[in-house]
Parts: sequence; structure tokens; C-alpha cells
Amino acid sequence: MKKLNLTAIELLSILVTLVMYSSTVVAAGIPLNVIGPHEYALPVNYESFNAVAQYSYIQTDNKAFDNTGKRVTGPDTFTAVGFTKYVRFFTFKALPDVGFAWEFLQPEISVQKAGVSASGLGDPLTGLAAWIKPSKNSTLGLQSFLSIPVGSDAVSDKTWGSLTTIFGDLQLGDVNIDGQTGFIHKSIRHQTGANDVDPGDTFHANLRLGYRAHQYLEPFIAADFQTTGNTTDQVTGKSVPNSASKELSCGGGLMVHFSDPLSLSMRYDYGLDGKNTSVTNAFHFKIVYIW
Repeated sequence: MKKLNLTAIELLSILVTLVMYSSTVVAAGIPLNVIGPHEYALPVNYESFNAVAQYSYIQTDNKAFDNTGKRVTGPDTFTAVGFTKYVRFFTFKALPDVGFAWEFLQPEISVQKAGVSASGLGDPLTGLAAWIKPSKNSTLGLQSFLSIPVGSDAVSDKTWGSLTTIFGDLQLGDVNIDGQTGFIHKSIRHQTGANDVDPGDTFHANLRLGYRAHQYLEPFIAADFQTTGNTTDQVTGKSVPNSASKELSCGGGLMVHFSDPLSLSMRYDYGLDGKNTSVTNAFHFKIVYIW
């Protein structure tokens, strides 16, 4: 594994995966692992409405998986990340049984370490989602986001990104199953003073299983997985050493249903297995309001 001795910009270039997808060398973070239970319990045949959500998590990177999957000393950073999301739900009269949404997400990132203190707005994402309800208690849909490289210099990934996801939700009595699987492709990364690189594509999956134990309380478990291909040096044509990564993390938490339009989710996640990535060790928070 490459020695983890990084400048602020190098470190943040690695940790920009917190903006939902993996970077090069020592990647960190599983794409879209911020989702909670009932994320995709979506209606059809509705009047247009709005939702705002604040996703946040804190991560300590004191351990990492090396190229063999062994746990080694990590970059020893403390990272705080926020995602502010606005969603506009709408329908078309000609397609009353299909739901649509336009989404805009703005990441906020802060990374702290001895000798390093950096923060800024990450690359924003925007996109559309569409879904149907195969049954009264299920949802199946497709969403696609575009990541735009206009974030703060210290935290921008410097690439255009395409994130496409198939998602679903199933309610079985008091049990809720919610999840997604997706594909991420990024453009060539142009680097000042260094060779251009072609980031590897990423596949990811995110699963949530909850049980409505009380009118207000729903404990749940979470599982997340990602695998990213090698990054290729555009000048030499060779793969960047140790740039392919993967990780499986699991965790558990609690969703609090304050009312129909307001809910709060909290959980802890930990990396079980991986390669060339920081070990997930994160607390997640999510609050949603609908109107």
C-alpha cells in the first residue's frame, strides 16, 4: 500500500469519495451509503410536493485495508460530511401511475488531521428519478445523477460523474426492505503537474432491513458494498498501483417517526472486509421533512 503521508489537497482528493464515489489509490466511503429505511417508499397518483433532507456522517480513518485485505494503519483523519438534498416530486397526467422527482444534492466536507484542516463545498449532484408500484406495498424505480466538478478546489474530484441506480422498497407487515444497486462512471481526471488518469468504474449495492417495533421507533440493520476498477495513467497506459478497491460494511441503527412529514434516522457502520480503502467507521444521521 502506498504510504499514507498526504497533503491536504491529496488527502481530500482521496476522501472526495464522500461525495458518493471512489477515488484513486486509497479510496474511502461506499457510494450512496447515506440512505435510510423507507428511502424509496414512494407514492404514485399524487399532487406535486417537496422534500428536504439533511444527511450527515462522521468518519474516523484510523485503519485501512491494504492490497491483501489486511488491516493496517490508516491516514488517521477525522471527517465530517453533510449532504443537503432538495427533491421536487411531480407527475404527468398521461402517466398517473408513474412517479417522478428532480433532485439536487450539495455536499459539505470537513477533514481534520494533525497538520491538516480543510473544508469546503463538494461537487453538487443533480438528476431525475422515476418509479412505479408493482403492488400497493412495493416500489421499483430508476434514478440517474450527474456530478458537476464545480466544488471547492480542495475537495472537488475534478471529474464529471454519472451515477445510475436501480432502487426498490418492499413493506411486509412491520418489516421494511429497502435498497439499491448502481453503476458509476467518471470522466478523465486532469491533474496539474501530473499525468491525466482514467478512474475505474464503480459498482455498489446498499440494503436496509427495518422492523416497526413501535409507532415511533423502527430499529434497522444496514449492509453496503462497493467495488472499483483500476485507475489508468493516460500517458503510460498502465494501471495505477493499488487503485482498485472494494469494501463490505455492515451496521445498525434506529429510525424515529415523529410524524408523517418528519423523521430521523441514526446508525453506526463498520467495515468488515475490503482492499485498498479506509475501513468504514462511521456514525450516520438523516432528517427528512416533507411538505
